Amino acid sequence: MQQSQKAVRVLFITSHYPPSDHGWGLMQLCEEVADGLFAKGHQITVLTSTYGSNGETPHPYPVHRLLSIDPDWYGDKPGALQFFMGRRQREQQAVASLRQLVSEFRPHMIFVWDFLGLSRVMLQQAEQMPNLPVAYYMANFLPELDDEYMEYWDRTPHHWASKLAKLPLAKLALHMLAREGKPISLQYDNVVCVSDYLRRRLVSEGSVSSNAVVIYNGVDLTRFDPESFPARPPTPGAFRCVVIGRVVPEKGLHTAIEAWGLLREREELNGTKLTILGDGPAGYMAQLRERVAHLQLHDSVKFSPPIPREQIPEALSSYDLLILPSEYAEPLARAMQEAMAMGLLVIGTTTG
Repeated sequence: MQQSQKAVRVLFITSHYPPSDHGWGLMQLCEEVADGLFAKGHQITVLTSTYGSNGETPHPYPVHRLLSIDPDWYGDKPGALQFFMGRRQREQQAVASLRQLVSEFRPHMIFVWDFLGLSRVMLQQAEQMPNLPVAYYMANFLPELDDEYMEYWDRTPHHWASKLAKLPLAKLALHMLAREGKPISLQYDNVVCVSDYLRRRLVSEGSVSSNAVVIYNGVDLTRFDPESFPARPPTPGAFRCVVIGRVVPEKGLHTAIEAWGLLREREELNGTKLTILGDGPAGYMAQLRERVAHLQLHDSVKFSPPIPREQIPEALSSYDLLILPSEYAEPLARAMQEAMAMGLLVIGTTTG
């Protein structure tokens, strides 16, 4: 470890940390930043959720998997049950975990990354700690999002029976949240944004302070080096295409599949293949597979499970094009930057 003359103690707070099965690129980037700071001689401690505790990989610094994701949509408990059973205790435990770590580690700063599902009461407590600056890294639109439980109770079910059952519970739940002072308004005094677009959007809305700065994602060109992998001979007229990352509706994978269907209908595929490298909610994955079957794209569209981070450069070297069909305002796709570093052509939407 390289020694730093001005070592800083940094407490990272993030929803997920490797080897969690969730969190994806933002989680991986958080780990790379923590590793890089540690390598420069700074002292690092991470406070994150319990996800990943079963397959713990060793880190050269403490990783405390103490927090609950709340509400936890990855589990099988309904939102109402999560709300009424132990929610306040989980919130108090998060605050207690934060205070204990701050007392023991005595950080010079708190660095908050992806906090979707983490207690905003805990983050508010962090902001109110004296002489302890809190910085946020923004690569998404979390300051715009409502309290997740309030959004859940405001949502109207489609089925009439569910409406009848939820209505009285929703009134009670929203009353309870209001008495608790929800929604929590965070200050976001110190913010790092992943792109100029994201900064302009959040500042113009008043979501974050105007002193927010932009730091673009970096790409390690010693790892993402196309010369490090053998070149594959091109197939005339056919392209090897890939979509990599989270498979969720806002990423627009269904649009890419429809495009492949149009190419097949026009007899213009010419051997061009699409690999969807990633995973997502079971319902959406099933919808995509059904659409591939309906459009008779078995020979043209392939689903592959996620791969370890260290295998991504080699995987990208096998393709010609990265498809980025995002339908939401993409802040700055890391996959796009890494694909470009590997020499791939990127075809994407113009959102964000």
